[in-house]
Amino acid sequence: MEIVYQLLAITTIHMRTIIASVITLFLLNGLSAQNQEIAEIRKLYYETQQNKESYTQLSQDDFEHSSEGGELSAYRDQKEIRLIETVYYGHMGKSERAYYFTKGQLYFVFVKNYEYNAPPTQPEYDDLKTEHQEWRYYFWNNEMIRCISPEGMFLQADSEEFTQQKQAISEL
Repeated sequence: MEIVYQLLAITTIHMRTIIASVITLFLLNGLSAQNQEIAEIRKLYYETQQNKESYTQLSQDDFEHSSEGGELSAYRDQKEIRLIETVYYGHMGKSERAYYFTKGQLYFVFVKNYEYNAPPTQPEYDDLKTEHQEWRYYFWNNEMIRCISPEGMFLQADSEEFTQQKQAISEL
């Protein structure tokens, strides 16, 4: 009987190891798939940056979304809009946003926010004292799959901050 219990104990240990291995493989496969998606997004981003000068650019002023005005620029290849850039000015800063598209779908958003130490029209304004933050948002199949904070931190998809950023970016 003792041998049966030992065999059951060994079998249970092996089953736990097998289950843990299978779970690990599924997680790694998921991470691998997301890493492939991120690699594809980066490839599309660099392609857009390299070809930006060859795209047709349409620009217009936008005074409705900011106290100090702004500008909206769309870049189009022969088929579709590939990039929309916005710059909005405020009394104490500005916000720059770039929205990247392929096949009609958003795949990346790059947000840069600047906070001035004083209004630029004032003598105490110092460009070297301007604070700068960058946010990066990655999308795949119309879902945000990664968010990188100004500190370079990858926000966990199940975190409250990720959910808040997802909501915030959808309102832009």
